[in-house]
Amino acid sequence: SILGKKFSQKVLENPQIKIFYISPLVDMELKYIFCRRSGFQNAIKYASEFLKDFIIYSESELRDEASHLKCNFPISIADCYSLAIGKIRNIPVYMKKEEEIDKVLEELLSVVKIIYIDNLV
Repeated sequence: SILGKKFSQKVLENPQIKIFYISPLVDMELKYIFCRRSGFQNAIKYASEFLKDFIIYSESELRDEASHLKCNFPISIADCYSLAIGKIRNIPVYMKKEEEIDKVLEELLSVVKIIYIDNLV
């Protein structure tokens, strides 16, 4: 996809960004998306290959912060886990622009830095 290529060029290939974190929920979401397209065994293989340069953050370390975010913002649990990484590590979170995040973006930005992949030039 165009968005995926943009993300790869501007973020994944950026030499200034050396470590990439994702939540275990993102890992799971990738696997089920790949599974629906190519079957479970291929999904595991594709996800492992795609995520080889990512650190999957421990769910137990994210749980309290993700719960706090979910308590305060009407956004998905998966987004709360991703945003919890940004808040805990004090790093930006790259996300695809979504209506539910956009509705509370101003308030969220007071808690965690969010960069929409859609806005990368």
